Amino acid sequence: MEQCPTCRSQDIHRSRTKSRWENWRREITGKRPFRCFACGWRGWGVDIGPKFAEHDAEFAARALAPEPPNLKATVFERDDHRQEPLHLDQLDVLGPPLDPHSRNGDPE
Repeated sequence: MEQCPTCRSQDIHRSRTKSRWENWRREITGKRPFRCFACGWRGWGVDIGPKFAEHDAEFAARALAPEPPNLKATVFERDDHRQEPLHLDQLDVLGPPLDPHSRNGDPE
């Protein structure tokens, strides 16, 4: 929120949740409680996140890693594009992976 919906003041800040109900509402809806210093209003609104000055945004953009170089058709090109198949039925197994040729994991 950028301004108070009651008095239109920009002197507002995020408020802490005061009960389990408010904490649950914050987690479920993504909205946050806010409080206005000017008029005392307290209510819920969408948090738009931090505000950055233009020079901060430019500095952050320079800090990003560049795109990796294209190494195709060079001596550094990787030729091992093999991937083992993913067995979705084994994702929930708590033990070691089952042998696909075994009889449903039954001991012999």
